[in-house]
Amino acid sequence: MQMNHAAFVHSPAIRASLKRGWARQAITTAERIAPDLPGLIRIAADMRPNSKGVERLAKRLKGRPGVTRVSIDHDRMSLTFTTRVVRAVEIRADTETAFVETSLIYLRTKVGMADRRLCFGLSAVSFCQHALERLVERSNVTLGTGLLRQIDIEAHAIFKAWRRGARIVEAGDEYYPADTHGLWAGGHDEMAMEQDWNLSNACGRLPIFSARTFLSEAEMRPTVWLRWKDDPTCRMG
Repeated sequence: MQMNHAAFVHSPAIRASLKRGWARQAITTAERIAPDLPGLIRIAADMRPNSKGVERLAKRLKGRPGVTRVSIDHDRMSLTFTTRVVRAVEIRADTETAFVETSLIYLRTKVGMADRRLCFGLSAVSFCQHALERLVERSNVTLGTGLLRQIDIEAHAIFKAWRRGARIVEAGDEYYPADTHGLWAGGHDEMAMEQDWNLSNACGRLPIFSARTFLSEAEMRPTVWLRWKDDPTCRMG
């Protein structure tokens, strides 16, 4: 018997049955190649504030476990690197713990000078297992070992949209365009800095967008769909 690979990849029923296993596999794979975050921050703290120093730091960071992207900024005096970690995330409401879930967290770190001091600018994007399951179920992303790589791409797409102000807010919900055909739905929260990073700011927290689910076109409300299409020829009747 021969299996039609295309039918396997695109079958909604098969993808729905596999979603939990593939999501868990992506998280397990990420755990195996976790970064040494304190070590990476110590390396970045030694950056020399000139173009050669920035280039040397970029070379040292690239290829390290858990580092998904390193980019030198336009001024060539600063750089940004993104790391992927797995954490048990505690969701709190009114100072009480609502629930705890395992999530993939992407930490984006900008390293550069401000007021003659080396400074770190931090932001994050997280994907809970439910969001990963919905990505498998509602899209045609590659399964297997390619799934984690696609999630890396999705995180960078959210960071890019965040920086250029492409967030969609509708009826109290927040969305960012996905690299895959669809939207990530969730909300902006705050994440506590870990003590061994040896970094601090006024509040001890950093902004994080928590992706709660993935929406294909079929799951979008009409008003959200119009905002996502961003097409001036599309109007509500």
